[in-house]
Amino acid sequence: MGAHDQPNNGRWLGVESRYLTLNGGTDIDYKAPFEEALRISITHLGKTNDIGVFMRTPGNDLNLVRGLLYNEGIISELNSIHNLTVEDDIARVVLAEGSSYNPTEHKRNILVTGSCGLCGRSDLHSHQKVTSEDKFSQKQIHDFHVIAMKNQELFKQTGGTHGAAAFDCNGVFIGSEEDVGRHNAMDKLTGYLLSKSLAPSVCTLSGRVSYELVQKAIRSGYCILSAVGSATTMAIHLAREHDLTLISFARENRMTVLSSPRRVT
Repeated sequence: MGAHDQPNNGRWLGVESRYLTLNGGTDIDYKAPFEEALRISITHLGKTNDIGVFMRTPGNDLNLVRGLLYNEGIISELNSIHNLTVEDDIARVVLAEGSSYNPTEHKRNILVTGSCGLCGRSDLHSHQKVTSEDKFSQKQIHDFHVIAMKNQELFKQTGGTHGAAAFDCNGVFIGSEEDVGRHNAMDKLTGYLLSKSLAPSVCTLSGRVSYELVQKAIRSGYCILSAVGSATTMAIHLAREHDLTLISFARENRMTVLSSPRRVT
């Protein structure tokens, strides 16, 4: 941190910098979103294992851990967590005795960065097909993205975070989270929804869609995942296999529906 750099509530850092254009330059206070490591350890039946070190934007760490454990299949309900604390960038989870946690399936072998949700995981995931027949109009989905953007306060300050927002079967906004990592934003949102016993239907994303975001959407109970960016081949394959409606390039008055189009009217 430089002599003139100033933190702001652990969310972003004001960095002394020089803004240049073809017409000259000026000194500015660059706002950079924080990215810091969070180590997660799990204790079950008296044995403790680290599942990895995750790079994330500090804030809502309890929901991040809850959502990550749920989306990774380590827990199936919040009651499986006997105790959860986050202190000094270390999350310590104590699972209930009846948990079926298998540390060999979930240990991460390398640092999990803000752009990687699967790095080091020993295998992929298995999920049930999406059964919801909730339907939404194109206008509703575009409106969801507008609402989601209005709730991305950290992005407004820094331009450097991803956002995930949730809407229920009636199209009511029920939650939003931000992070430097797309998968972290999804996990934080899942943890929040679980903590409030809220049932989501549509998820909007501020960036592109890769495999891990589709699997988290399926696991979290969404029937539609709509993103402003592109989707990868594995994301499309997984969405089609599990009957999730996947939308890419949802911008202004257009969108591309890549799977299960019957839910978009």
